[in-house]
Amino acid sequence: MEIDSRKDLKEQITDLLNRMGFVRIEINERAEEGRTVYNVRTEDAQLLIGKQGATLESLQHIIRLMAKEDWANAPFALDIDDYRDKRVIYLKELARKAAHHVRDTRKTVSLTPMPSYERKVIHNYLSLFSDVKSESIGREPNRKIIIRYRNSKSPTDDFKFIENS
Repeated sequence: MEIDSRKDLKEQITDLLNRMGFVRIEINERAEEGRTVYNVRTEDAQLLIGKQGATLESLQHIIRLMAKEDWANAPFALDIDDYRDKRVIYLKELARKAAHHVRDTRKTVSLTPMPSYERKVIHNYLSLFSDVKSESIGREPNRKIIIRYRNSKSPTDDFKFIENS
């Protein structure tokens, strides 16, 4: 008989959270970027998220270790009350404001230290801006993003979209 690994993983997440004292939880699954995201809903979400998502990251790491052999070919992520989605929206808005500030003032902006997956969101978003560039500096856990005005112009920077009437 074939075992549905997603159902088993969902049950293992539920069991782990129950053992941690979280009895009223609901876990929803969704497909996202080639993986299954298990989104846990609970009244005590902030306890599972922690400061800047640190507890969530640790919990996901523990679940990955638990599932290492059984679900090696089934990528997944853990989320708590859509924290990651909300955080991505916040990070993109932060990056947009910083980029506009750099454009207006031509001064470098330094963001606060953040985990690598958050820096990746910001770098990817800022890659859409042709007149600013970003880089990560420092060492973990104090690695942060610096956003600079791009001084040199490349031929593609002069491209202007002309709409046909």
